[in-house]
Amino acid sequence: MSALKKYIENKDFCAWALGDDSLNDVWEKYLEENPEESNIIQDAKAFVQKTTVKEPYFSVQREKELWDSISSQINTTTTKEVKFTPQWWRYGAAMLVLGLIAVFYYRNFVPAYHTEVADKGVTKNITLPDGSTINMNAESTIAYNKDDFNEEGRYIELKGEAFFQVEKGNTFQVSTEQGAVTVLGTSFNIYSRDNKWEVACYTGKVSVEDRNGNTVTLTKGQKVDYINGIFVRGTQEGKQANWQKGLFKYTDSPLEEVFKEIQRQFNVRVIYKNKDIQFMRFTGTISNKSLETSLEVIAKTMGINYNIKKNKEVEISL
Repeated sequence: MSALKKYIENKDFCAWALGDDSLNDVWEKYLEENPEESNIIQDAKAFVQKTTVKEPYFSVQREKELWDSISSQINTTTTKEVKFTPQWWRYGAAMLVLGLIAVFYYRNFVPAYHTEVADKGVTKNITLPDGSTINMNAESTIAYNKDDFNEEGRYIELKGEAFFQVEKGNTFQVSTEQGAVTVLGTSFNIYSRDNKWEVACYTGKVSVEDRNGNTVTLTKGQKVDYINGIFVRGTQEGKQANWQKGLFKYTDSPLEEVFKEIQRQFNVRVIYKNKDIQFMRFTGTISNKSLETSLEVIAKTMGINYNIKKNKEVEISL
């Protein structure tokens, strides 16, 4: 599976495997330069085609047909003249009452969601009403209903990456774009960015469920990667996530993924002077302590060049 992973995690490769002809030149050139990868690439293409839904039920064509139908009905509808009578004030009063009811309902029954944001270049520590703590990585957001938190359950929404230290109590659930993680009392890390989903358990036990109802259970020292609808198990060590120590470790990862983390940690914009750089694979560790040091590690490892500009831009070239 590890040989396939570097391809099936690459968005451009998946698009090409699913029929995007605009990427033919890029991948045909790659095959010419790496003929030994031919069999692996064929297997990866078959994997992507087998596990990816190519067309949504509500297709673009169907949407166009519906809009055309609606437009034709609008265009053929006869305009009627509406005459106002002295009774108009009754309707106005009714609308006013409905408006007041809506305001009352919103203020008293609509959940009051509390949102916390960790911007680019910073991390953030949050303490929840039940005493549980969240350490948020840069460019991450959480939201929860602060009014009934811990009464019916503890429910959090996450975009980005965060480490959770959960106090014992009612069900604690973290929802992401890809699925949900449910625990009673434990510590775990969730990464949810760009359709990539990783969950690691550091203490206790967690249940991980995707949007299709598939579930895996993790205990201390176990982790899972979610790749094209499939859970891939692994192991991890330590008492906290590497990013909490300011470290980001990569094994045969696309440089595009590495530089996205650089952008998050240092609040800079990366510009590729050569598009092929994004497909290069990097193995190594970088730190969020120094932008120049991290770029130097990548440059020496990959044989590329970088230029830090004054307007928070970093140019990457071969």
